[in-house]
Amino acid sequence: MSAARIEVDHVSFAYPVAGQPDHLALNDVSLRILPGELVAIAGRNGSGKSTLARHLNGLLKPDSGTVTVDGVDTRNESVGRMAARIGYVFQNPDHQLFLPTVRKEIEWGPSRLGLAGTALDNRVDDALERFALVGVAERHPASLGRGLRRLTALAAVMAMDPGALVLDEPTGGLDLRLTTTLMTILQSLAAEGHSIILITHEMRLVAEYAERLIVLSHGRIVADGQPGDLFEDHELMKSASLAAPVAARIAQGLEPYGVPRGITTSDGVVAAVADLLARER
Repeated sequence: MSAARIEVDHVSFAYPVAGQPDHLALNDVSLRILPGELVAIAGRNGSGKSTLARHLNGLLKPDSGTVTVDGVDTRNESVGRMAARIGYVFQNPDHQLFLPTVRKEIEWGPSRLGLAGTALDNRVDDALERFALVGVAERHPASLGRGLRRLTALAAVMAMDPGALVLDEPTGGLDLRLTTTLMTILQSLAAEGHSIILITHEMRLVAEYAERLIVLSHGRIVADGQPGDLFEDHELMKSASLAAPVAARIAQGLEPYGVPRGITTSDGVVAAVADLLARER
């Protein structure tokens, strides 16, 4: 078994509520995420997704259980030090952009970790190139569209070279072109060995890009498996207020005619139907 990059071991956490019993947001959660995995975490509002995500980089500390990243217990590290191990990109990129140019946004994090001089310049230039931000490097982030602001926030996080990355609703408000650009970058990062965790309601995104789906409900993990398999569990999807993508539902309807199980994308449906027609000729 490969060594986990992230390990959550029997974690429980409750938010204090004045005058009432504490609200249990995570209840005995355990999971492992490996280097190179692209994982989606989903569930209805209030299921514990964001609370779990904020435990991964130490923004929250468990009441019981442990969270380790690359073998380091998050309870023993500051949030700043954890940022070098696992990056977090908020749903609204404006919550983490505060400097006057895109270049300064990207250089801020690694400079706080001690990078300087040519090494810092090279790190920033590499991030600008990778995230297609060279042409806007000297512009104020506020002058950019939402898609470029999101890419700037992602580039600023990745410039610290974390082994893992958490993105909260990463494609919210993006058109298809920018969604494809962003997800292609994330796939390339996963291929290089980074662990990518998506917090999302968008099942089409999960179907097309995630190799694993973790479903939370009332602070517990209720499912953890391949998206195609979980999409076929109609009771699970309904209870979690999730909807399998249209392509997956079409594939399920065509299963009696020979379309294989587990297909989740429109390209997969087209290819399967074309294969069936070719065999019938």
